[in-house]
Amino acid sequence: MVLCFVAVHALAVDLGVYSVPVKQVMDEVVTRLYATFDAEGLRSLDEGKVLDFLTKKERHILANQYWGFTANVPVRVSVMRRDAQPLVPFWMKERGFKKTPLLVRNEEYTYQVWQKDFKAGRIGLGINGFDRHRSHYFVCVGPQRKRDRVLLSDFLPENQQIGVMKKGSTIYHDWDELVLTEVPVDLQGQILLPTIRGRSREAHLVGAFRETPYPSSEAPDQVMLTWSQDPKSTQTIQWRTSVTEARYEVQYRTKKEPSAASWSSVTSRTKPMEDRLLFNDRTVLRHTAVLTWLSPGTTYEYRVGCPGKDIWTPVWTFRTAPSENEPFSFIYMGDTHQSEMSGILAKTAFTKNPDAAFYTIAGDLVDTGLFRTDWDLLFHRHREVLPRKPLIPCLGNHDDQECLGAWMYLDLFSLPETGPLPGERERTCAFEYSNALIVSLDIASDLNAQAVWLKSALRKTDATWKFAMFHFPPYSLEMNEYEDIRQIWCPLFDQYGVNLVMTGHHHMYLRTKPIKNRQVVESPKDGTIYVISAGLDTREKPWGKPHFAEKIVTGRGFYQVIEVDGDELRYRAVDEAGEVRDAFTVKASK
Repeated sequence: MVLCFVAVHALAVDLGVYSVPVKQVMDEVVTRLYATFDAEGLRSLDEGKVLDFLTKKERHILANQYWGFTANVPVRVSVMRRDAQPLVPFWMKERGFKKTPLLVRNEEYTYQVWQKDFKAGRIGLGINGFDRHRSHYFVCVGPQRKRDRVLLSDFLPENQQIGVMKKGSTIYHDWDELVLTEVPVDLQGQILLPTIRGRSREAHLVGAFRETPYPSSEAPDQVMLTWSQDPKSTQTIQWRTSVTEARYEVQYRTKKEPSAASWSSVTSRTKPMEDRLLFNDRTVLRHTAVLTWLSPGTTYEYRVGCPGKDIWTPVWTFRTAPSENEPFSFIYMGDTHQSEMSGILAKTAFTKNPDAAFYTIAGDLVDTGLFRTDWDLLFHRHREVLPRKPLIPCLGNHDDQECLGAWMYLDLFSLPETGPLPGERERTCAFEYSNALIVSLDIASDLNAQAVWLKSALRKTDATWKFAMFHFPPYSLEMNEYEDIRQIWCPLFDQYGVNLVMTGHHHMYLRTKPIKNRQVVESPKDGTIYVISAGLDTREKPWGKPHFAEKIVTGRGFYQVIEVDGDELRYRAVDEAGEVRDAFTVKASK
């Protein structure tokens, strides 16, 4: 299962980078590259040009201070480097590492074994390369003298996990299903230092520089509604501008008060967002304004702008949640991956269902969560909907890319800070709308910590309808996956009567029969329905229909309309052409 636990997230510092010295070097190098090369020069960088460009000090840090530890006795360090990586990291031969005839394998890759003997003391290793080769090298350490017992300490990164070099061991935190299948006898039993595939991003320069087709300007864009507080009395509005000293605000008023004098205003909080490899728009400003003391069930007009420069967006509307239980509907989409199809689906859903209260996306909003180019595409393709309907997302494995942290997602979306994870409480959130509870969970963090929080949220609500949303599907065509979710979260869905679980990840559509205690039950009143959907063309073809599956559909992407009307829930899965591909109705338990 592809999971990154809290211990892994604790390693990440600003920009998702693990090694502070390497981060500082790379920030300085990138800044100098911008001052030296034009766009074409940046695109044409190769390893030779990069090495020539580095100072002696920078080269030393990249060769010695990327990964490190202290050994108590003389040791032999083995670096397992994937044989398909085009270039050997520059420091390995320079530092005296020798290629051996040994090979290490897992089900996917073969690794060469490079070795060097070190005296007791501090040992530092270098970067994976400048090419962002994704299958990062990993390390094992053994004694030079058989009588010695090796102890390692003072790790860089600090929270280094330690394993045993043997068959069945995991080498990547972000792919714990990928285990070693072949380990030479000489290496068995040694100390294994696993890593994550994405660490190679830290020194990525060759083929790294990108250009966004939608750069920022002084005019606000990427305007988006969401909720960070009570939907009945607040509205959170976010947007983007270029870097400027100007003051931006939201002006708003109830729709029934049309005079200009009736505008109220809230000044935004502003935070810079940097994507250092985005050469035409490296840093932007993200703005957030929270409107409070609003009246429930009321339609408001609003606009975003800069009073000092008289720059304003069009006037849009939003509606607060009702104070009483009222009929409402919302839109659920699976993976969007900033695809053009997802934008078409969102616009179609808005056109066909203009009264939908809000939208949800069940993870993998973009391909690469640390590339602002992908987020720019997502916001552009969903630009008709985002300023008009609040969006409640959840994290997918692509949004929390390769366990390097979800800082860009967390900076982009202002969500309720009510989750169980200190410092990143927005990763998990819940809110009530009318007579429904919607819970957004995070598959990339500690499932048990979230289970304690989830149990509390479900136990204290008196909502008639309960919805859970997260990325990995516990019931799919691949039932050997996500057993931990079935063990930790699904019993809570059973115990507290969660009606519908909305997921993604597999690019297909699947709806289960009602399930309780892992068994199919006769009525939706007695169990939970699990749905997998995708907001882009489905690519996975069913090779059979599991006994728990009620409906499987492939083809174009889908959006789902979920209507809640008192004690009745009506559900429709709709494709790009507007054809209803699946539908059902549920009556609430009395």
